[in-house]
Amino acid sequence: MTKLFHGLSAAPGIGIGNLFIYRTWQMAMLPSLETIAAEPLHEWQQFLTAQQQVDAELAALATDENPLIADVFMAQRVILQDQTFIHAMQQAICNDHQPVLSATQKVIQQLAELFRNLGDEYFAGRAVDILDIGQRLFKQLGMPVYAQPQIAQIVAGTILVARDMTFSEITQLPLDHLVGIALAESTPTAHSAILARSLGIPMLCTMGEAILQLPPHHPAVIDGNVGYLLVEPSAAELTAGRAKRQAQAADHASAVVHAQEPAYTQDGRWVPVLANANNPEDISQVCSKGADGVGLLRTEYLFENRLELPTFAEQYDTFRHFVTQLQGRQLTVRALDIGGDKPMPYLIRSQEANPFLGLRGIRLLLAKPELLLPQYRALCQLAGEMQQGFVAPTELRFMLPMISTVDEVRAVRALLAEVDAQWLPAPLIKIGVMIEVPSAALMADRIAPLVDFFSIGTNDLAQYTLATDRTNSSVAAMADPLHPAVLQLMRLTCQAGTAAGIPVSICGEIGGDPAAIPLLLGLGLHEVSASVPAVPLIKEAVRRCTQVACCALAEQALLCEDASAVRALLGYHRVIF
Repeated sequence: MTKLFHGLSAAPGIGIGNLFIYRTWQMAMLPSLETIAAEPLHEWQQFLTAQQQVDAELAALATDENPLIADVFMAQRVILQDQTFIHAMQQAICNDHQPVLSATQKVIQQLAELFRNLGDEYFAGRAVDILDIGQRLFKQLGMPVYAQPQIAQIVAGTILVARDMTFSEITQLPLDHLVGIALAESTPTAHSAILARSLGIPMLCTMGEAILQLPPHHPAVIDGNVGYLLVEPSAAELTAGRAKRQAQAADHASAVVHAQEPAYTQDGRWVPVLANANNPEDISQVCSKGADGVGLLRTEYLFENRLELPTFAEQYDTFRHFVTQLQGRQLTVRALDIGGDKPMPYLIRSQEANPFLGLRGIRLLLAKPELLLPQYRALCQLAGEMQQGFVAPTELRFMLPMISTVDEVRAVRALLAEVDAQWLPAPLIKIGVMIEVPSAALMADRIAPLVDFFSIGTNDLAQYTLATDRTNSSVAAMADPLHPAVLQLMRLTCQAGTAAGIPVSICGEIGGDPAAIPLLLGLGLHEVSASVPAVPLIKEAVRRCTQVACCALAEQALLCEDASAVRALLGYHRVIF
């Protein structure tokens, strides 16, 4: 009997194969460990030895020719050497007299739980990296934790089902045998998801405990575009799945051929298709994928995995290098977007009962201008060099995250004006805001006169509108950006932007879904920013649209009662196919 399971898309594509239930190692399932150490100094030395051995392992792995793999293991080295982690281990072993195995289990679990509860999808994904480090430490301390016999059983055409996967576990798999990955937990921003996207392996996450009870070796179809796992499909569904996979491959090939061409709708409207960039590797691919620029540069990577703030010079050099690579294309830099309880050693950390609603985004930047102003000064210096002809001209945009009130916009603009006053002539930088909070969307008509552009972050907008934690696998699927309530807020934002004569972009995950493009254009969006690999497909989707049809579709969607009805309207009603 056919069974259908829903999840969040973590990597696009369609896979057809047989299920393999991978039993991941869990610290919580370890046998009871001794709680009192006879010789704390001996136990501490054991930890230091294991730490050195793991660091040597990670250093070797960080030389991988795949830059993504190398960067992840380098980041894990930073976590392993972080003083917060080391002090916690020292406290547990030397002060609390816990044996090294018990202390490692306790500290790793607590640190991973801290990351999960920070109220941020990115940091929830890093919790798995911490468990990965724990696995390696346990292995060096004499406890086998890797399931090598399982790996040997994975054959070609496998859809791997697991609770979660550490990055190390995934890199050990026979990746050429996998046609899909379905996880009960995890997030789309986990390193495992990033790797799956880079390798073209369809992946779903937050699918819930039920998938772990599925019988192994049964046929299934996984759709990473839409977010479904279909188990024991009928012959007709299998045929439809193969046809859709073949059609998507053909569409992708055609999109790549035309990637460098501008995206015009059939009635002649040009829609800039930009790229979301998380790191230098993404920037390096922007031009080759045909993107019209960068609609979202997440600057968090500059601040992570280090013991001090990046300097003004580091940030300036980075932005200047990116501008050179973009060859005149637009660059939108989002100001640092972190919460007050993120584990960054150089920030004074304060405990918050609800980090989702605490000192994060623009609130933190206003409280700590030393995080905000060097980024803006770096862009100002770059803009000044452009005006003098030393750097090729590029449209520079500076974007403010997590705006919720008009007062916040005024306060930030006053800070930035003090920097502008130091330059003659004033730097040509456009200032915009992220619309991620319902209050910002509802007040968009008051905010619009104060800024040069809007960018809608649908991931957080859906989360805050629907009161749903995107990092909680039991409810994450409810945070659907296609819910009519979210669409109504997007429509209000677009109307305010149009009335003020400023462009409105979207940089949430839904902007990378070709099926959603007609609806987004119909709501009034002027620009789309998507993940780098999705850019050619989004440009192709734009070329199939007419404004009249898009507007009619949007009106229908706004009358729907829930996200399922909107998805049905867009064609998702055919289950997967």
